[in-house]
Amino acid sequence: SCTSWLVVDQLNLERLGIPTVTIATTEFLPLAKDTALSQGVADMAFVTVSHPMGMIPLAEIRKKADETFPEILKAATEWKPTAELPPMKPAYPAERFQFRGTVEDVNKLFFERGWSMGLPIIPPTAERVEEMLKGTSRKPHEVIGLVPPRMGVLTVEMIAVHAVMAGCKPEYMPLLIGAMEALLTPEVNWRGAATTTGTTAMLVIVNGPIVKEIGLASTQGAAGKGHHPNASIGYAMNSIAYTIGGSKPPTPDKGTLAAPSDFTGWIFGENEAALPKGWNPYHVERGFKKEDSVVTVMGIYPPVENIDHWSVTPEEHINWWSGIVSGLTGVGGPCAEGTLEQPHIIGIGPEHAQLIAGSGWTKEQFLKAFWEKTSLPLSTWPKGSPGFAHLSKMLGKPLTPETRIPITLSPELLYTVIAGGTGKHSHFFAPFPGCLPVSKKVVK
Repeated sequence: SCTSWLVVDQLNLERLGIPTVTIATTEFLPLAKDTALSQGVADMAFVTVSHPMGMIPLAEIRKKADETFPEILKAATEWKPTAELPPMKPAYPAERFQFRGTVEDVNKLFFERGWSMGLPIIPPTAERVEEMLKGTSRKPHEVIGLVPPRMGVLTVEMIAVHAVMAGCKPEYMPLLIGAMEALLTPEVNWRGAATTTGTTAMLVIVNGPIVKEIGLASTQGAAGKGHHPNASIGYAMNSIAYTIGGSKPPTPDKGTLAAPSDFTGWIFGENEAALPKGWNPYHVERGFKKEDSVVTVMGIYPPVENIDHWSVTPEEHINWWSGIVSGLTGVGGPCAEGTLEQPHIIGIGPEHAQLIAGSGWTKEQFLKAFWEKTSLPLSTWPKGSPGFAHLSKMLGKPLTPETRIPITLSPELLYTVIAGGTGKHSHFFAPFPGCLPVSKKVVK
């Protein structure tokens, strides 16, 4: 969320000795305060403005600004902190407690205390957690990182707790730990994805031997129901985000509608057996060895599906992509110009991949044609979008209403993953602004 990152930026100014006043609308003030607390600041100079500020006439915005200015001036010259930080519990070992009751009672307790998302869990007894930890060589006290937006401390032991709750098997632990390490890399922008008003989810792509070793689905319906590793690992990841990271609606998770992917995300193995001749797996394109087991994560908007049963040439097939994806230029452009510089992922179904490669096209030819066909004229962009003023500089040329704006700055920012099984369906995964794909080698 922009609110969360703006508060972080202002706190950085405060640490440099530059006084700031944070202006937030009534709807986003709780998120602003939560963000400050997550950064170790108990109190900030906040001024509240009635919501909303976007999509209202300029005259109304000016009226709000005029009415608020005296309060801003007063806060800038007179405000002093009054709150104190709450006491913190040690992250390790995790707190133990005794409870007597049925599994239903445990589930009720966990949900009421905010320790579960609402779906059933397996009680994380000490014995079950100890058994789960046998799946990794990592020490239980090892700190993996701080989970945004609450910045809760995540240890290997706590990953095991949530793995138990989600029904994982011990052999899933290396992949789950690798995914969490990737998510905690700053480039992923997990804080933004976890607090935005947008409908975001985590895309998790797995490559290499571990896909077969743990039975992770990579072919028919891989991202859907009926696949235990995919479902339980995804559930554990989002359980950690919800509980350790505190990403809960209505704040700090500000998702306007959100989606069922908040429970499990999009997690699947690349269907490497269906790769056309001459095409490398995704992790090899990312610089890893083919024999490496690799997990890649990226914050995404809901993917769009290409249902093309009719094309018999790559040229026809590209036209289908054009009609489906070009409208998503609005995701990257008006939202934030940064998405033009971000990698985008095309999940190509095996049958579509065979059409492309079987006609003699290389992957590079496909991506160049995709990039060219999915552009839109500048006239389709909202003039008030944040990225609008930066486009001319980014593209290195003067712009007119007819200038075609690409979905990325170059075709090299487009990647392909062979996704799914039989059927003429593919998917396009547009990144959430500021979310870069991060890949981690899975270490047992």
